[in-house]
Amino acid sequence: MKKVLCIGSVTTDVIVMPADSIPTPGTLRAVDSISTHVGGCASNVAIDLAKLGIPVMLSCKVGNDNFGDFVKKTASDIGVDVRGVVINEQVSTTVSVVCVSSEGERSFLYYPGSTSAFTEQNVSNELLNEAEIVFVAGAMLLSNFDGKPCASLMKNARSKGKYTVMDTAWDFDDVWLPKVVDVLPELDLFMPSIEEAAKLTGETDINLVADKLFEFGCKNVIIKLGKDGALVCPAGKERVVLPTYRSIKPVDTTGAGDSFCAGFLAGLAQGWDYYKSVAFANAVGTHCIMYVGASTGIKSIEETLDFMNTHSL
Repeated sequence: MKKVLCIGSVTTDVIVMPADSIPTPGTLRAVDSISTHVGGCASNVAIDLAKLGIPVMLSCKVGNDNFGDFVKKTASDIGVDVRGVVINEQVSTTVSVVCVSSEGERSFLYYPGSTSAFTEQNVSNELLNEAEIVFVAGAMLLSNFDGKPCASLMKNARSKGKYTVMDTAWDFDDVWLPKVVDVLPELDLFMPSIEEAAKLTGETDINLVADKLFEFGCKNVIIKLGKDGALVCPAGKERVVLPTYRSIKPVDTTGAGDSFCAGFLAGLAQGWDYYKSVAFANAVGTHCIMYVGASTGIKSIEETLDFMNTHSL
């Protein structure tokens, strides 16, 4: 079983349900629930991998505050190696207020905080040497790490024989490609969502999006398509859209893309090919949307495989 190092964004998610609109100024409206969970792409994927049973380490930055303590303890209690969680006295931990609609879709109010302060120097060489798969999550939110610093780290990782993977987040600065173009040639795999990939490439057709990403230097590409599954594009092999379990009504889609990434990395860690890993990733993502919170619904590998054997696509 290969060990994974998850690097990048972390938040505390304050999830509000339902939140179909914001009350007009000066008024108050009751909601069904408000709950607090660990969120952020890197921490979500690390926690999901630990719940799946994959050895995983987390490298991120939090503030010296209650939210930072909550992130570190929650991840550690689930089985994530948190030696790489850096505590910074100068910033507060990143927080997202997640507004979940009656249909399970979500929007975010986001405080960048500690995630924006994360740097290349915050990644421990000890952890980098221990890992076999190096995954950067939340690219385009990592203000002091995106671009050349991230490219430098991934180039170093590849020189050590590591398998390098990156996922993206929505760029609230609306800069897009310049934030990641330097790192794409240093990746063994790039797996953004279709919405983010379309912004990066200027294309909307999924095959043209994939073509552009290969032109930018990506070695292999997976494009997450939400409820439509994922487009798998291994270099030199057949491109396939693998569907997901559309019969499952989402309760909360928070963390769905991250859980897909965790499912894929879990397959990769076991030596599965891209197609089998993506099919498994779709099942992990489906478990995520059945519950409130980014990682609440994640089951073990064995339980997820049982689900795949008893549920049709």
